[in-house]
Amino acid sequence: MYNFSEPDVNQIELFEQSLPFGGKLNRTNRWILLAELIAWRELEATYAKTFSITGRPGIRARYVLGSLIIKHIIDSSDEEAAEHISENPYMQYFIGLPRFSYRLPFDTSTFSKVRKRLGKEQFDEFEQNLINTLVEKKLLRPKGLLTDATVFQSDITFPTDCGLLNKIRHVCVEQIRTLSKAVGCKVRTYRRVAQKAYVAFSKKRRKTHKEVRQMQKQLLQYVRRNIRQLSELSELIEEVADAGVAVTEKVVATLQAVKELYAQQKQMYDSKKKSVENRIVSFHKPYIRPIVRGKDGKGTEFGAKVSLSHVDGYLFADYISFDNYHEGKKFIDSVELFEKRFGKKPNYVAMDQAYGSKENRNYLKEHTIRAAVKPLGRPKKNNANDTETRWRKRKQKERNRIEGAIGNSKNKYSLGVIRAKSEITEYAWIRFALMSRNIAIAGKRIL
Repeated sequence: MYNFSEPDVNQIELFEQSLPFGGKLNRTNRWILLAELIAWRELEATYAKTFSITGRPGIRARYVLGSLIIKHIIDSSDEEAAEHISENPYMQYFIGLPRFSYRLPFDTSTFSKVRKRLGKEQFDEFEQNLINTLVEKKLLRPKGLLTDATVFQSDITFPTDCGLLNKIRHVCVEQIRTLSKAVGCKVRTYRRVAQKAYVAFSKKRRKTHKEVRQMQKQLLQYVRRNIRQLSELSELIEEVADAGVAVTEKVVATLQAVKELYAQQKQMYDSKKKSVENRIVSFHKPYIRPIVRGKDGKGTEFGAKVSLSHVDGYLFADYISFDNYHEGKKFIDSVELFEKRFGKKPNYVAMDQAYGSKENRNYLKEHTIRAAVKPLGRPKKNNANDTETRWRKRKQKERNRIEGAIGNSKNKYSLGVIRAKSEITEYAWIRFALMSRNIAIAGKRIL
């Protein structure tokens, strides 16, 4: 049994009396110190450039930018970050609210809208403003440059040929059903038969090469039929428009993407190959490319490849691309970006052997920058005690810091899996996360 207790009519008063801070905020709290560290006025000036001179006023920059910084520092989703802020007076102080409130002054959908609004130019200004503040407060001492590249993986299903074909078959069927109802004609898509065959195939724990080829052939036939049916329905645009449903640009774009993915899969099937130029690995994110890294347990990654600079513990993105480029060819750009950020060339550069091309070595020699990379040619005899060799080994050990910083950014600052939904918002996600990490590192040095 259970005995119900009588409600306490003075519960709210007792709760208020039990608050540990007695109505006052702790001045040494990390969020208060971080709020004083950031140059909000400069951030607001950059943010304001993205708005038109007419129309409804935008939400205050500090509200949304501060909330996004909190999101990445606490490594949470947009909705969870909003809940944390609504419950925490210190976070509300950080984003600039004049008084404690149980609701945020904006909806969580604003987060994704801000990511779409901001581009490379705005993030470069944000980054430079933060660098100027850190250097001025002597929280950043730019001496050497550590450089490396990594892949920040996108939130996509691991791509398989059969899975991709079944996905675009689903998309075609949904569009066919919508348009066929509008024009009042029945179209036989065989969706139940196709789905039943695919489910039976996917449930097999071990699939032979013959079974995979057979499933690919069936799905290619279903998709080819669905593309033809969808194309025929799209040609009835006048009748569809008269019925009140027009063939929108989204439907046209979807059909074009389906055709492109089908053509790639058909080409790979006919040639019995597993790769094709500019291969699409995700229907909803066609800009994603497979990036072969050759790492143990993770040979291929899917996401943005980023060239990073590590300066005195802080990480900066030098180049972001969804194509698999050679990071060594972006090395000179990284050194020049260092000079642009800090007003001088680095004293030394520690890098992987992949960056040690003759072009890069000649550039460093021309600008008298010491390079912690293994020299070309045969090693000299008895050079273990050579001063330059000892220095190079010491700096190569120092280069391990960028590996740790990359792992830290993935584990603690929402860069392990990028859960944005477009190329623009993924770019903004990465830049926001790195900026938030730099702010958090600076906050720890203040404490």
